[in-house]
Amino acid sequence: RKKSINVEAVDTKSLSCSVLLCILSLIFPCGIKELHSLFVCLCLKNYFWKRKKMSNVRVAVRCRPMNQREKSMKSTCIVQMKNNQTWLTNPNQGGGDDVKKFTYDHSYWSYDKGDEHYTGQEKVFDDLGSEVLNAAYDGYNACVFAYGQTGAGKSYTMMGYGEDIGLIPRICEGLFARAAEAADESTKFNAIVSYLEIYNERVKDLLSETHAKNLRVREHPKTGPFVDGLSEHEVTDFLQIEQLMEFGNSNRTTAKTGMNDTSSRSHAVFTIEFKQASFVEGIPSEKLSKINLVDLAGSERTSATGATGQRLVEGGNINKSLTTLGLCISALAERSKQSVKSPKKGGKKKKVFIPYRDSVLTWLLKDSLGGNSKTIMVAAISPANVNYGETLSTLHYANRAKNIVNKPIVNEDENVRIIRELRAEVDRLKSLIGGDKEIAALEAERKAALERVQAAGTDEEKEQAQEALDALDDRIQESQSTEKAAIVKQLAVSEQMMNNLTSQWKGKFDSMHQMLEDRRLAFKEAGRALTVETELPHFVSLNLDDRLETGIVLYYIHEGTTVIGRKDADKPEEEQPDIALAHEHVRPRHCTVEYNGGIDVTLSPCDDAEVLVDGELVTESTPLLQGGTIQIGHIMLRFNHPIQAAHLRESGQALKPGHILSERLKNKETVAALTEKVQHEEDMRRRQEEQSAQLQEKLEMENLEMRRKIEELEQANLKRVEELQLREKEVEHEKEEAHKAYLDEIEQAIKMTEENYAKSEQEKEEAVKKKEEEKRVEKERREREMRERDIQQQIELKKIQEEKEKAVMELRKAQHLEGQVERKKNSSQQDFYKVWGIKIREFQRRNDYFVFKVELSLLGERWDILRRYSHFQDLHKLMKLRIGNIVKQLPFPSKHVLTGLLKNRMAKEKIEEFHKKRAHDLEQYLIDLISKTFKIKGSPFYEVDRSDLERKLAFFRKGGLV
Repeated sequence: RKKSINVEAVDTKSLSCSVLLCILSLIFPCGIKELHSLFVCLCLKNYFWKRKKMSNVRVAVRCRPMNQREKSMKSTCIVQMKNNQTWLTNPNQGGGDDVKKFTYDHSYWSYDKGDEHYTGQEKVFDDLGSEVLNAAYDGYNACVFAYGQTGAGKSYTMMGYGEDIGLIPRICEGLFARAAEAADESTKFNAIVSYLEIYNERVKDLLSETHAKNLRVREHPKTGPFVDGLSEHEVTDFLQIEQLMEFGNSNRTTAKTGMNDTSSRSHAVFTIEFKQASFVEGIPSEKLSKINLVDLAGSERTSATGATGQRLVEGGNINKSLTTLGLCISALAERSKQSVKSPKKGGKKKKVFIPYRDSVLTWLLKDSLGGNSKTIMVAAISPANVNYGETLSTLHYANRAKNIVNKPIVNEDENVRIIRELRAEVDRLKSLIGGDKEIAALEAERKAALERVQAAGTDEEKEQAQEALDALDDRIQESQSTEKAAIVKQLAVSEQMMNNLTSQWKGKFDSMHQMLEDRRLAFKEAGRALTVETELPHFVSLNLDDRLETGIVLYYIHEGTTVIGRKDADKPEEEQPDIALAHEHVRPRHCTVEYNGGIDVTLSPCDDAEVLVDGELVTESTPLLQGGTIQIGHIMLRFNHPIQAAHLRESGQALKPGHILSERLKNKETVAALTEKVQHEEDMRRRQEEQSAQLQEKLEMENLEMRRKIEELEQANLKRVEELQLREKEVEHEKEEAHKAYLDEIEQAIKMTEENYAKSEQEKEEAVKKKEEEKRVEKERREREMRERDIQQQIELKKIQEEKEKAVMELRKAQHLEGQVERKKNSSQQDFYKVWGIKIREFQRRNDYFVFKVELSLLGERWDILRRYSHFQDLHKLMKLRIGNIVKQLPFPSKHVLTGLLKNRMAKEKIEEFHKKRAHDLEQYLIDLISKTFKIKGSPFYEVDRSDLERKLAFFRKGGLV
């Protein structure tokens, strides 16, 4: 019982053993029972004390509605939610037997607004945002990050759209709303924000005017990872933080993909450093909370998003960082499990490596993932069956994250902690000495004991009363001993130290906040640069005479009259100048500055004192302009006016060196005149923009009308071409049927002849002669009919060809008109005839067929090929298979068959004219084919030279095919 027990050393194994011993003690005598009960109480106290200091990552899952892409694919919902449970059905399993069940801290059903269980933005904030606010005001670090596939609703949950704002704006608004309620003279609040994005594993500052610069991530040995050069902005209300948030969102990288029109291509981290300090009833308190609000880019598959080029590189970097985040979460979950389990006997715990540095995202969120932070994860999922794989992966991801255990601590100032410990030491010492009340109580008991001694009737009663009186005398003597004097001395030292630290902290706290409020100061940190911003006009000292001066001196100009001069020791304080300059050439009342609270600031010298404004000696009231210099004696001052600077910045008239002096010497414009000029130019610019917008709208309407007419003409021509092609097919079908009937008749005649030959040879010879005669007559008759039919078909085909050529000419005119519109839009498009040259001017007879000489030129290289008509047909069929509709719509020269008899009857000149016409049609076909397809990716003519062309198509190979 006398030995002290180390409560922190008791683990879960000792807890289990103690519980078992406690149960066994119920059976044994009560002596051992008391010992084990005490041990169990100590173990339970230690166990719950440990659990109180640890904090699991809280996980929430949110299911969004179907988007337009999923509706067009006729997707079905495979997600169900009830309370904090989520069910996912495998759509590939027949009958829906494969259902996976998950349990999280929160399950939000945002699928249908008409559903009674629908969860809106307000409910999400009440559950998750309020926890972040409580952690911030308690002094804990906090982190909220959203994870899920692209288009799953992460940005909507974190940032929101339009008036339906998300978690980040609501948390910021709630932070300042609660601060406004709690702020008073004894409590002050301060907030500094920063906003960055991680794009392609590089960090960029979203709140910087030149955010294109990549920043480096470094690690401090005490505070952990930080971004070197990241700008930090002090804010005092939600309006300022909202403006910074909008500016940062406009600089964030987004793009359109196959799954999301506004896909985030980077991870965004919005950080708030919230500091609160109070001094209540003599007890100081100073807490600092760092809140990381993270909007992650979505994981994506290339097959679904259709990403190429830069989008593909971005998707690869996004998936890399998310994969590293998943590995870190798995490793942290494994480490948390090991911390709960005890190591095997004689063994050691396995060290788990956590790959924080494999990605910039995990390196920056190191403390939020597995350290000093209260962390919340929002997993956004899609309800559609087409996204089953991504949804299942996200749910497993979240299931691992809820096993991570962090150890958040209250972040407070070191001096405040020492003051609190001293206060506890003072209370402990006071309890030891007891105070005057304890001594007075002992004196009252001694007086009562003395009365009992005097009133005792027997010797035994008198002896007992005397023993009690002696014991009280010993207690009073002990309370007034020298040890108590030492305790009182130690108490006085501790109280003095506590009071000194408290007064120093309170003085610093009051003076700093009073100065910031009076001067309207704000600090902005960007890397190693610290910018002091104020709303009041002021002078900045540029005194170069004093080499020992190390500070930056700012002289503020308040509304009314500000007197500048040298301090006079003989005059009272109320007659001293407002801005005192210590220099022998400065008079006690050198000049005055008039400021009415607006844009005008005027300087007036006193009693012919020498004052130089922008290098010019002034003798009367002179307006001061932003960036101007004032020389009083040998002291140089620079004048800054934030309101004037804002006007000049908006008007784009930033003043160059020497510009103020030249303008003053030329026309001495006042600031009011400059403002009026800027306003006039702004009105003119606005009117020009309105006129330009109206003209642009008119041109767009004319363009749309022209495009509509072209489309109607093209549709009509296409319809006519289709009708002609259909008629041509019908004619070919009739011809094939007639030829088939002719062949059937011939076969029937041969069969009858063979049957007659079997009867007798004589009858056969007579029948053959007779049959041959009949056949000859019949053949002549049929040939005559065939010739007449061929001539009729040629006439019909010629009419069809003429109509077809007419339709093609109209189609070409429409295409030519459309090409003119396209050339107006893109005047830099490369001309087909600058790259290609195609001519067919000659044809040769080879036995019973003709070949055409094709003269080709490509990128300045020329060659000739000889091709038959059938080769052109094969090329047309091949291109229809490769390209499709574009080639199908091209008119191909029809095949006109010249029978042997027709060839004999036609004159030689007619045959040459026929083949010249065919050569012209084939030349035009090649030009149309290549000009329509040489700019299409995947076409054999796309960006080729002669060697590539001959390798891809044998038609263009010299010496081939013929």
